This record gives sequence, structure tokens and C-alpha cells, in this order.
Amino acid sequence: MAEKALLAALGVVLAALERMPVDATLIVALLAAVSVTSLVAWRPSVWFVWLSTGVFVAVAVVVPVWRVFLPLVAYDEARMPLPDVRSDVRQAHSGAWLGGIVSRVIPLLRWLWLLPMIPLIASLVAAGGPGQAGAESSGPVDPAGLTGLSAPVFVGLLVIVSCVGCALGFESRVVSLLRGEARRLRDDARERSRAVRIRMADVAEERAQSVRMATLGERTRIAREIHDNVGHLLTRAIMQAQASRAVAEATGDAVATQGFGALSTTLDDAMTMVRRSVHDLEDDGTDFAAQIESAARSFDGVRPDLKVSLTNDVTDAPAPVSRCFATVIREALSNVVHHSAAHEVQVTLRDMPALWQLVVQDPGPASNASDASDGGRSTGEQGRGMGIADIESRARALGGTALCGPYGNGWRVFVSLPKSRWATHIGNHREGSAS
Repeated sequence: MAEKALLAALGVVLAALERMPVDATLIVALLAAVSVTSLVAWRPSVWFVWLSTGVFVAVAVVVPVWRVFLPLVAYDEARMPLPDVRSDVRQAHSGAWLGGIVSRVIPLLRWLWLLPMIPLIASLVAAGGPGQAGAESSGPVDPAGLTGLSAPVFVGLLVIVSCVGCALGFESRVVSLLRGEARRLRDDARERSRAVRIRMADVAEERAQSVRMATLGERTRIAREIHDNVGHLLTRAIMQAQASRAVAEATGDAVATQGFGALSTTLDDAMTMVRRSVHDLEDDGTDFAAQIESAARSFDGVRPDLKVSLTNDVTDAPAPVSRCFATVIREALSNVVHHSAAHEVQVTLRDMPALWQLVVQDPGPASNASDASDGGRSTGEQGRGMGIADIESRARALGGTALCGPYGNGWRVFVSLPKSRWATHIGNHREGSAS
């Protein structure tokens, strides 16, 4: 806008130097130039730009006063992109010759502002030709038909200012293109940086998961090694101590009996500590999500038409809770396979503020082969199945409840376990996650 304001001011200065009368024609020319360049800046449509500037140039060819504002037109025509008509020409005509002609003519539109200069230059040539000496001697000839600057000086200044406007337009177009390219490169760099950060986060998460799985696997291996090796050796030592104590008692050796009794007590304590350590390692080596996923997929392939959908909102839970839910899921899926003709089973685990919930539900219907005598999914006292009783006893052992029974045309197993007895485990897990 500053460049356009400068060019408009130079046009007014040229009109003042040429001593053009401040009449309606000059005012209309100024308003038309300002309106055209403002509309071009407000709505930079390619066809609108070239149509409006073309109309201004056509009027300037006929009305000499309009020519002092040609620098604004030169600026806009140099700054704006050219209309793309070559593709339309190629589609409309089978030959390529017309498209080649158009591709050579279109760039000349940027110099459309030179057309009003032709009458001025022609007047200068005619004024300087043979038979015009008398006219030159009487004073300078003004091709605009006005008094003021000499014709060559006026035309020279007008051409120079118009060329300056054209040069500024070209520079503005290049700067605009470079800014657009810089924005595109900056956006691409940000997108690549964002993609790299996301990839690094994924890699870090995968690495952490791999380390965690390796740690859990190592804890499980150590627990098994202790159970299989140290546990068996302690069991054999306990049996040997008890046998030796029995022999000492039979022979009446009180000292040996007391010694073997103390040894047996020590070995029992060691065995208790080993068992506790093994259970702790197994609990630490239990991956809740993996164990639940394994239980939900345990019946894949048993029935080709059966699909198990798993929704798990629980990220971590104590090992007994994990084992209880995994066992309930397997038992419930086993009942679906044997006693239901359903094609889909929904397994849902929810992490509530005060409890964990497990729901295993199938839409039914019941299989024709199932009946109450097999005890699988009957709710009667006489036909109550061992599977349902086992689910309820496991839930009660952890302080929870289990409801198993018909739901719509199908069957639902609903297990709820409180978190109150596992407050220490939950607090340790949250502290580990925060660290």
C-alpha cells in the first residue's frame, strides 16, 4: 500500500508539473486509478485484475489525462500472476500450434500499460519531423494538448515513473512468492518435526514396553528357578530332617531329637520365606493387560463363527485380581461355547473409582444342546453348575460379588471387586507412574 500511495502521489506531481487543470476529468482519473488498484488488492482474482487494468488502459489510450496514473496500472500488472488459458486452448483444439501462440502472447499482458504511451511517442516523432520546424520555433509541442513541461520531458518522466512502478510490482511479486515458499517450508519443517517427535515418542514407548516385558519375564523366570530348584531342595531337606528326627526318637537319643527338631523348624521357616518370595516375584511379573488379552483370545478358533470383543479400561491391577478376572473370562467363554449359539461375546472391564468391574455378555440364544442337567448355566439350586459356583467363590475370596444369569435372550456374567483391600498396591503403582 505504501508503494501504491507513492506511485499515486507521483502521478499527481506529474499532473501538477504539466499544469493540468483540476477539473472533473482529472478527479475521475485519480478516483478510477485508486479504485482499480484498491479493488485489485482487495480481491486479487486473476481475471478481475486483468479486466479492470485492461479497461483503465483502454480509457487512457483515448483520454490523455488518465495516462499520468499509468504507474499504478504498471505496478498491478507486473505484480499479479498471468491468466492460465493455455490448458483451455489445448483442450479446445487438437493442434498444439494455437497453444504455442497463446503461451507467447500471454506474457505480453504485463506490458499492456505501454499502449497509451504509443500516441505520445507518435506525437513526438511527428512534431520533430520535416515541415514542423515552424511549430517547434513557436514553442514546445505538448502531445497532451496542455501547457507546462515540454513534451519530451513529460513523456520521459511518465515513462520513468511507469517503469519504476513496473519494477516495484515485479519486486513485490517475487517477495510475495518467496514469502509463500518460506511459509510452505516452515510448515513442512514443523510437520516433519511433529512427525519426528511422534515417532520418537512411539519408539520410547515401545522401548519402555519392551524393557517392562523383559523385566516381568525375568522376574517370572527367577520365581520359577527358585520354585523348581531351591524349593525342591528345601523340601527334600525338610523330609530328611523329619526322618532323622524320627530315627533319633526311636533310638532314644534326646540330643539328636532336639537338634533335628530345631533343624526342621529352621527349614520350615526357610521354605515359608522362599514361598513368599516366589509369590511376590510372580505377582510383580504379572502383566494385567497381557493376561486379560490372553484369556479373551483363549477360545479363538474353537468356533469359527464366534467373535470375542474386548474393551479394557483397566491399565493395572494386583496379581490376584488379574488371575481372578482371567479365570472368570475363560470360564464364561467356555460356557458360551458349550451352552450358547451366540456369534459374538462382549468382554468389558471398567476401572471405577472404588472398584473394578468385569462383564462378559452374549446376546444368545441358548444352544439346543444345552440343558440344566449339565450344570453349566443353570440358575436352579439342583442344576447349579460348578463353573458359576467357582466364579462366585473367586469373587467372594477377594471381597467382591458375582452375578451370573440370563440377560435378554443371552447370558451375562457380572463380577465386581473392591479396591479398598488393594490401596497399598494402587498407591505404589501411581507413585511409579508419576516417577
